Amino acid sequence: MAKRIPMGAIGIVAVLMIIGFLYFFVIASTFAAKPNVAKPALASASDIGNAQINWLMNEVGAYKLHPYMLFGEAAIIECVITDQNRTFTMTVADNHPATVGGAANNPDLRFSMNSADFMTLYAAPDTLAKAQEMRKSGQIKVDMLKDDVTLAAKGYKSIYDSMPA
Repeated sequence: MAKRIPMGAIGIVAVLMIIGFLYFFVIASTFAAKPNVAKPALASASDIGNAQINWLMNEVGAYKLHPYMLFGEAAIIECVITDQNRTFTMTVADNHPATVGGAANNPDLRFSMNSADFMTLYAAPDTLAKAQEMRKSGQIKVDMLKDDVTLAAKGYKSIYDSMPA
């Protein structure tokens, strides 16, 4: 006689599968493919622009971000070059970051640094390792402007985990 699987066990397995899917594909963005964004030249701090911010944000993992599934709200990062009083807005569509000049409307995060630190980070052979070091030393300031649930739902956990405080 064959044993029947209790309905409760099936329900538990289904819930665990949904949680696993949400974690790996939404919160951690484990399988997001990093796009190849060419590194634009940067001769001086006055040359910092959309293309340089875009490349840098891609290198630190912004390609893992996505819209909030429940509300369709895009992931938005504001990048500020403090000593130049310049602000850039970066969004992600289909794992490709796009940056424009100007302040963001209701950003999720704000990265702030001066132009000398930006130049140092941009020239680093291992951008992510240097970003981690600079964040720990306070050269890069990261302000989380949305609640933890919203940030996790947009995939920021991937970036945050790679840049511990």
